[in-house]
Amino acid sequence: MNRRALLIGAVFLAAANPLAAARLTISGYVTDRSTGETVIGANILIQGKDWGTASDGNGFFALTGLAPGRYTLEFSHIAYDKKEVSVTLTDQSRILSDTALEPKVIETQAVSIIAEKSELADLGLETGHRAINAEAIRRIPAGRNDVFRAIKHLPGIESIDPFSPLYAVRGSDTGENLILLDGVPIFNPYHFVGSSGLFNVYALKAVELMVGGFGAEYGGRNSSVLYITTREGNNRKLHGEIAPGTATSNGVVDFPVGRKITMMMSGRWYCDLISYFLLDAPSYFYDMNGTMTWKISNRHQLSLRYFRSLDDLDFRSDSYFNYIRNTFDTDIFDDYDFGFDIRWRNEAVSGILRSVVHPNVYWQTQVYRSSFSAGNRSLLDFEYVDEEDDRTKLFMETVIRAKIRDTGLHSKLDMRLWRGSQLKIGGEWNRYAFQNDIRLNGYSKGELVNRPEVTAAYGEYKIDLGLFSLRPGIRYSNMSTQTRWNREYRLNAAASFSDRIRLKAAWGQYLQYIVSINTQEYEMSQYLDTYFPLASRPPCASRQAILGFEADLSETIRLSLDIYHKDLYRTYAYDYNASQLAAPSFLDKLRQGRGEAYGFELLVKGSLGKTSGWISYGWSRSTRQYPHIMNGRSHLFDYDRPHAFKTVLNHRVNPALEFSGSIGVLSGLPKTEESGYAHYYYYDPLLDVIGSWPQVVTPAKNNIRMPYILQVDFGVKKRLRKGFGAQLARYLGADNAFLNVSVSNVLFALHRNVWFYIRSDETRYGVGTNYFPEVSMGYSIQF
Repeated sequence: MNRRALLIGAVFLAAANPLAAARLTISGYVTDRSTGETVIGANILIQGKDWGTASDGNGFFALTGLAPGRYTLEFSHIAYDKKEVSVTLTDQSRILSDTALEPKVIETQAVSIIAEKSELADLGLETGHRAINAEAIRRIPAGRNDVFRAIKHLPGIESIDPFSPLYAVRGSDTGENLILLDGVPIFNPYHFVGSSGLFNVYALKAVELMVGGFGAEYGGRNSSVLYITTREGNNRKLHGEIAPGTATSNGVVDFPVGRKITMMMSGRWYCDLISYFLLDAPSYFYDMNGTMTWKISNRHQLSLRYFRSLDDLDFRSDSYFNYIRNTFDTDIFDDYDFGFDIRWRNEAVSGILRSVVHPNVYWQTQVYRSSFSAGNRSLLDFEYVDEEDDRTKLFMETVIRAKIRDTGLHSKLDMRLWRGSQLKIGGEWNRYAFQNDIRLNGYSKGELVNRPEVTAAYGEYKIDLGLFSLRPGIRYSNMSTQTRWNREYRLNAAASFSDRIRLKAAWGQYLQYIVSINTQEYEMSQYLDTYFPLASRPPCASRQAILGFEADLSETIRLSLDIYHKDLYRTYAYDYNASQLAAPSFLDKLRQGRGEAYGFELLVKGSLGKTSGWISYGWSRSTRQYPHIMNGRSHLFDYDRPHAFKTVLNHRVNPALEFSGSIGVLSGLPKTEESGYAHYYYYDPLLDVIGSWPQVVTPAKNNIRMPYILQVDFGVKKRLRKGFGAQLARYLGADNAFLNVSVSNVLFALHRNVWFYIRSDETRYGVGTNYFPEVSMGYSIQF
């Protein structure tokens, strides 16, 4: 143990001194009076004093360092009426009954699509924090009520192509993002069918993203943490919302069970009727959420949560070619066959026990099991006869099977020691099971199975001195296949120069024991992160530094600037061209390299009158170096995007009518333009044919950049007073019915977004996606 570890340990021991906690504490929960759900980010001030606190992600607050006496607490939140509560302290600390706030009814101002409060982060310290609420997701015109489409409108988060739901953050790979649903890691939380996320927006309470600089509590990923929280449910009355549609239908219902139990259930169903009936290609998905919250007492609460999703797509070219053959009377496809069969499944179950073991000590323990399985089969079978009547057969069949199971335990203590002092300690244990099998043209080396365990312990100590705050942290972790325990140091700091201007900084070391394979250059569109544990290799590692500046331009508008640098000093890439003799196993085909990413992001967000939203601009650069690519020379990373301008705005004309719009102007991604192909041939004695497959030959990787991307979308939300939607709402006894209309690719006639090139001789032909506008309409009925 070196001097840095001893210093941090000494700070933690000093913080835990019982004399420091000798004074009294007032703590409790803040809730919504109309639903009973906890309220995140409510401000609690002591009347007559210039200090206070805020409710955390669980709605819990603690005011420490108080002397005996009588206090008046002032509770406030932008969405609720203010409330005062009188509390008398004698010689003991107190845990209050729930403080219920009355929601405000604001008919004339903007609908806020900015999430100002946090369940994931301490906003007074964190830089690189992004948040988006469910209302914003539903109002982004091209968002399609999808979390992953929505977050790509935020600075620092980039799409890798128009078809894939995967996303990259600040020059990192897609597999370096930790995605948590109510604290449970979810692997590949995407629907293949429809290219969307698994999470039903109607069931969500908060969506937050830390794009860097996160504290020691979160580990296992190098890049970002996406934390998605589902709603607890309404413990006052039956409440819900449905959105029926011809292809997709959504719904959520929540209700009380007795006085102490609340339940919430949600579901979504999608079916592509055109492909099902016209092409005989079943294509559907569903996802469902269920939560039960039992408030045992004002000290203890138990939550049980369940999530499940399924994708099924079966396409065969026979039906498609029969349709073309019968329609156009042609037989040119008789010797051509292709198809794919996709089946994905995700499931997660968890139990969370939250306890206030002492007025200033909060304890949370969670056990969970998360699993993912995918079976992908693709087929290309083409036979042709040349002028000399020689037959050549091109046959390629790929079968990829992947299964992941994660069983975990996470426990943490949050101790408010004295005013401005907070100690958080915790531990994690995960047992994984990875099963991977890749079969090419019927050949497989067999299923690869790994069952490692990862254990981690962490601690962080926050000191708030008024104008200056500091939070050092340390994380220890180990994978069971290795003997070494690894340290990760983290540090966050913030300084306030006035009530409106703040400076923030973060520095940290980050390790990742599980890697995913980047197949962007070998697939038309990468939908799946295929994960493997680094059982006998050092973990991926990076050092990150962020400097942030915040300024409140007015009471409702905030400007922020983040400058960041990421030193990816250990990263891995899969060498697809390694020979089977030289690299017989998967780990032998991994090549260690390094990378770098740096840039800045400017964000202005807030509301002005009846308009709410954000405008952002980002500039960045990202590179990689691997020994098997360009002889180890530096090259642009696959997701390097130098310029990104994004804006999302919502304008509320009146309570019955809203308009929304989004604009994105982005640099194109780098691509590798091949200078030729090397064809590898093989002979199949059973079929007596020669087969082949091509291999790209190029002197440089990512040697061209695609043209810039321009995307403009528009949406309208209108309350219905007559017509079918209004009649349906009245029939169901619902409170309101809304018509939602969105138009994507508004400028389709002026600009075409090119995503890849097809080359013929010396000419490039750009292929895009926005040839026509996309119009979608649907009802939402609230009850």
